[in-house]
Amino acid sequence: MNKTLGLIVLAGFVCFGNIKAQQEKTGQAMMLFQSDEILNLRLEADFKTVFSVKDDSTYFPAEITLTDNAGFTRKMDVKIRTRGKTRRENDVCRFTPLRVQFPQKETANTPFEGQRAIKLVTHCNKPDFNEQNTIIEYLIYRAFNILTDSSFRVRPAIIDYIYTDKKADSIRKFAFFIEREKHLAERLHAVEIEEKKINPFRLNPFHTCLMDMFQYMIGNTDYSTYELHNIILISDSSRSLPPVAVPYDFDWSGLISAVYAVPHPLIHTEKVTERVYRGFKKQPEVILYAIHQFKTRKQEIYQLFENFEMLDGDRKKQIISYLDEFYDIINNDRLIKMEFIDRARVLHN
Repeated sequence: MNKTLGLIVLAGFVCFGNIKAQQEKTGQAMMLFQSDEILNLRLEADFKTVFSVKDDSTYFPAEITLTDNAGFTRKMDVKIRTRGKTRRENDVCRFTPLRVQFPQKETANTPFEGQRAIKLVTHCNKPDFNEQNTIIEYLIYRAFNILTDSSFRVRPAIIDYIYTDKKADSIRKFAFFIEREKHLAERLHAVEIEEKKINPFRLNPFHTCLMDMFQYMIGNTDYSTYELHNIILISDSSRSLPPVAVPYDFDWSGLISAVYAVPHPLIHTEKVTERVYRGFKKQPEVILYAIHQFKTRKQEIYQLFENFEMLDGDRKKQIISYLDEFYDIINNDRLIKMEFIDRARVLHN
């Protein structure tokens, strides 16, 4: 019992986002993500041309209209480009995710003050279920925020997209911005570590276990702590502490079940809603600590989805049912041992 308590106490000091005494670094670049209020924006561009280019390095001119901090309407010239490998290169989405580049001198006294270029997650295609998928992915990020501060913050928006090509068109959809890697690290008084691969056993075991179990909860296998797929690493500036793995891109998760998501070819599941624990072997005390985190924050996680008004009622029911399955597992000692201990991964020489 004392060993377990010691490990749990230690977890609070080695996991960046769990240190209550560690105050957030204030700064202009943080302002955008210090609120969950939905931004109302107008983004005008020649989207037909933007989406016709398959590379992710060519920026195109665009104009964004927003309300500044004083309540006045402002227009700003920005640049946008496509991003998202699968959705961009395989014509999966007619409206791909974007990166928006802001002119720094013009962002003063706006929600985007201090921002330079940030990711925007969009609706993929026009049908409403695609917009619902974007809403769910936004809430997945928020759910991980509930569990740990060592996570990407997000800011929701309703955007009127105005097409300026020959065939004028417009569409109004939900979207969200994602915190930059650099700003996440600064907020946590950390630095980003550039690695191509890493031995998973070098990582902070508590946060990695929490992250792996979160991915299991949402039914996501589209990540790798070994190859750092959909993962960034952060550590203290002296790199004296084990790195923390911070995940992103949850659109292939079973909780969303996007039409383009397919089962992981190496895992041999039949559908994306099948859960597979991708975590590596951990001490039982580490597993139990992660489970404790999920249990104590269950109500907050459920309320996050239940109270979001833009989320369709039927999708809410599906999500709650899917989450119920996860909580049934972590409330069963036999299933805990089977899923998170016996079936945990090992490294082979």
